[in-house]
Amino acid sequence: MQLEFDPEVPAREVRLTLTVDELEIFWGSLRETLEAVDEHEFQTRVGFGSQDVRRLQAELARLMNALPYAPE
Repeated sequence: MQLEFDPEVPAREVRLTLTVDELEIFWGSLRETLEAVDEHEFQTRVGFGSQDVRRLQAELARLMNALPYAPE
């Protein structure tokens, strides 16, 4: 994993480089969070609404589906 700060990029944007395995870990963590945290307390416990997390998870899923398959 690599985190970069670029002074040319807006302050609220971060660039994060992940391996495919790390991307899958991140996506799975979002899935588990959505399943484990009750809707009525999601915003309080996570800091964002479940719809925000679902939207991020969907974007990551589209990215993962676009990656070329490279069996190990």
